[in-house]
Amino acid sequence: MSDVLCLGEVLVDWVSTAVGFELDKAQTFTKAPGGAPANTAVGLARQGVSTAFIGRVSDDEFGHWLKATLEAEGIDVTLTVVDPDAQTRMAYVVTTARGDRKLAEFTKIACADARLESNDLKADFFAKAKALHFGSISMISNPADDATQKAVELAKANNLLISYDPNVRLGLWPTPDHCKTKILATLAWADLVKINEDELSFLTGSKEIHAAEALRKQHDIPLLIVTLDSRGAYFCCAKGSRTVPGFEVMLLEATGAGDGFNSGVISGLLAILNQEQNRREALKNLSVDAVAQIVRRANAIGAITCTKAGAIPALPTHTEVEQFLKSFSVQALS
Repeated sequence: MSDVLCLGEVLVDWVSTAVGFELDKAQTFTKAPGGAPANTAVGLARQGVSTAFIGRVSDDEFGHWLKATLEAEGIDVTLTVVDPDAQTRMAYVVTTARGDRKLAEFTKIACADARLESNDLKADFFAKAKALHFGSISMISNPADDATQKAVELAKANNLLISYDPNVRLGLWPTPDHCKTKILATLAWADLVKINEDELSFLTGSKEIHAAEALRKQHDIPLLIVTLDSRGAYFCCAKGSRTVPGFEVMLLEATGAGDGFNSGVISGLLAILNQEQNRREALKNLSVDAVAQIVRRANAIGAITCTKAGAIPALPTHTEVEQFLKSFSVQALS
């Protein structure tokens, strides 16, 4: 059985090869596997964490390719269900004139990930795991919404660390208000929540860091992290808060950096949280210094991911992260 269960979407990213063209003008695209929970699963596997993916793929060539991609990374796909009545979700990505990647559009009809059912979950996987990671996209509509809630209930019953990355994608939701209401209603499910500055503003109306601490207290979140792009990440927890600086790298593109960051935080927490304890309470008792060390390594994973193209292809291995951190330690001493 696997230590971490990642639940949600795995999809195909179609990335425009031309810079500065919106979707209506883009002509050529490259294909890549994607989906935030799937990216996080791969990031964890490359950090040496045994991981399973819970979700659905279509019974088409794309779906079989996506499932095979996860399996090739050593991820347990026992709970990755092949659905003959669904299609593979597609995401279309364009590159702005400034070089930033932007999700321009998604397919939305009869997509496999939205058809995840509560019966797809297996209690024995939760009984033997240490953490559950999920996002908000699986909560847009039923049956996947009910399945996600059941997964959280199973995780709580088995003392799993619960990690939540809302990963706001407004183009998939009926309205922005529906998205905001759902995310705010489910933040309290999690022990660990990671958002970015835009998501902080969306949820609170402010990008000011003090808004994060207010959000954490309001929803009783043991650890809330706000990623700050190249500036690093800010976290707040029961013992205090800190901004952990990022790393200066040559940016190629940032697809998957946040998912890589997630894998760094989850793997770091599992390494120090005692399995015999209540993980939520143990997380509340972590010192600021201990959390900062974990966030620093997660920043490194995110930074490395930004130096390569794509999400899954760019996620680093444990060895790559250690070498990266060692090189920065040497630079700091020289």
